Amino acid sequence: MAHRLRSKVRAAEAGAALAPVSLVECRRDPHASPAEAAAERRRAAQRRSARHQGVVERAAIQFRGKPALVQVVNASEGGITIETALRPEPDETIGVALEGQPPRTGIVRWVRGGQVGLAFL
Repeated sequence: MAHRLRSKVRAAEAGAALAPVSLVECRRDPHASPAEAAAERRRAAQRRSARHQGVVERAAIQFRGKPALVQVVNASEGGITIETALRPEPDETIGVALEGQPPRTGIVRWVRGGQVGLAFL
């Protein structure tokens, strides 16, 4: 391990391009400029619409033909984040009914730690 680190330091001092040292760096394009790499990452401030917490507490969903009641973490014009023990797959469609609104269809964009991100169609 120490030999590999020492070799990298010497190569950097000589002006050679460094090979990636982590899995994250391996997944990135080593020839991309720093501006391109930053543009690929999504930050919360770059959302199209504001997220609102506490406006809607629960939602009724239709998941694989079965109804379920789930807790809403946050909602926006473009979608919602729900908390559930269900494990949908990304790109799966789910029917969503929020209180005071007509039923809508959402598509699963991400699943992480008991939370599911849905984008409305």
